[in-house]
Amino acid sequence: MKDKKDQRRKFIKNLLGGSAAVMTLPVLGFTGNGQAGYFPKLEEQVFSGNEHFWALVKNQYQIDPGLIMMNAGNFCPSPYPVNQTMAAHLDSLNTDASSQDRKKYYGIYNKTVKLLADYLGTRAEEIAITRNTSESNNMINNGLDLKPGDEVIYWAQNHQTLNIAWEVRAKRVGFKIIKVVTPRNPKTEEDLTTPFVEAMTKKTKLICFSHISNQSGTLLPVKKLCAIAREKGILSLVDGAQTFGFMNINLKELGCDFYTGSSHKWLTGPKESGVLYVRKEALPKVWPLVISKNWSWENEWKIENLICYGQRNDATIAAFAKAIEFHNIIGKDKVEARVRDLVNALIEKMKASIPGVEFVTPMNAAMYGCILVFNLPGIDSDKAVAKLYSDHRIATAGTHDGFNGIRLSPNIYNTMEELDHVIKILKDLKV
Repeated sequence: MKDKKDQRRKFIKNLLGGSAAVMTLPVLGFTGNGQAGYFPKLEEQVFSGNEHFWALVKNQYQIDPGLIMMNAGNFCPSPYPVNQTMAAHLDSLNTDASSQDRKKYYGIYNKTVKLLADYLGTRAEEIAITRNTSESNNMINNGLDLKPGDEVIYWAQNHQTLNIAWEVRAKRVGFKIIKVVTPRNPKTEEDLTTPFVEAMTKKTKLICFSHISNQSGTLLPVKKLCAIAREKGILSLVDGAQTFGFMNINLKELGCDFYTGSSHKWLTGPKESGVLYVRKEALPKVWPLVISKNWSWENEWKIENLICYGQRNDATIAAFAKAIEFHNIIGKDKVEARVRDLVNALIEKMKASIPGVEFVTPMNAAMYGCILVFNLPGIDSDKAVAKLYSDHRIATAGTHDGFNGIRLSPNIYNTMEELDHVIKILKDLKV
């Protein structure tokens, strides 16, 4: 019994950041005023039931008690351990700004890269830390040698930033871009893969697509698409903005050549931190955007060559590591299962409570994940999004580009009780 209690206490201490300062934070009802508190028999509360566990997780986030955040597809708060790590390292940098002391960040960077590599199921030599998904995507966009006559395929439901970047590069260089449109209401996996396959030719050099569309919530069969591309000698770029931190990813199994993501979304990590994966065999094909003295022609071509920024905010690197550790303590499989449970609960509650609700997101469970897009009968989605926040303190988003709707993207800091409140408001919403 004693060993079991010790294990529980260790788990809780790790979840809260491993420090006495974090342990004293209110766990089952953060007041928002920074006052310390202690809840006795905390370990029993954690293990007494699933929602108690997620209540503990929720209270590691400094979210206004009157606000329901359901916009993880855009931006997320960070938990106390991440924020405290960031603050501590900013203090350290300001206390001792010497080059001698700052050498410690070489080790911290390498530690963070190793954590990211393990987290994503790959090797450290294939991982670089960038500033966000867009920068990672543009490193591949501008780093590949493309010429007139080449073709690049992209998905119509990608994040607009990704597609605009390819349109600009094509205009500058002269290669051809091909936009793939998949059915609005796909029924089978082939509905999503066939349009890509039909667009591939001997001139195709790269296909790029969002793992999950921020517009519709559609989850592509990425593993199959990457395998088809590999067989044809075509490179594949997966924009993982909506899966990094949500889905239990193994990049070796996924089979892509490039994968990108941001820390500030589902991972709930520090702002202005991102990840770039480049499969080792594809690395020689990518030129760096920025050249600094740290880059060498003589040395072996390494992924570090792609991120020679000069000075960067080293505190974010340390906080990035803490965000990975926070997720690892909870468990990647548990994180994904929890988010899926939340989305599935929203779907079932809407079906039962809101007559005429129209789902933009495909209702095949294999074709969605963390994002739910829908429309309420007779209600303008943009006005609904605005009113949900202004009148009811529910933060959501709207989608456009042919997939107009209200977007809910709950994360690990949301509770089933919050979902019930959201459904009640949606059912009676007037705009």
